[in-house]
Amino acid sequence: MKSPLFLPWFITSFVIVMLILSITFAHFYTFQNLLTEEPRIFWRTIFYILSIIMLPLTNLLRHIFLRLNQTMPLLANANLERVIKIRYMLTITMSMSMMLIIGCLGATMFYFGDGFRSLHILTGIAALGVFLYRPKLNEYQQILDSLTENEND
Repeated sequence: MKSPLFLPWFITSFVIVMLILSITFAHFYTFQNLLTEEPRIFWRTIFYILSIIMLPLTNLLRHIFLRLNQTMPLLANANLERVIKIRYMLTITMSMSMMLIIGCLGATMFYFGDGFRSLHILTGIAALGVFLYRPKLNEYQQILDSLTENEND
């Protein structure tokens, strides 16, 4: 039997690998496009603000998605397991996409000529988000229980 969380964990693993590759690539290849100090400070500030906003925004969106997963009615002839897998996979995909964007902001800052510190900070924030918003079996089970209960009513 295939695990119901195989695809969400695959997506999460992909994001982790991409974050690791961005740091590894930056350490082995110098591809920086040096901007002057003023524009770099401006973009660094914008990217830090965006990442600080995106972390709680992802939490809010994830909460909304999870509640919608539990309350949206099913079509008449829908396969319950399949619908739940798709809904939960979309929730995880949204969360991991937001974390990948934060990681890309770090790589972009490094490309602009900023040091490794910004790359590591923004990638660390993205990794924290991946840990916080990883697939969880109890969330999946809550969706299953809620939709099974609604279906029986």
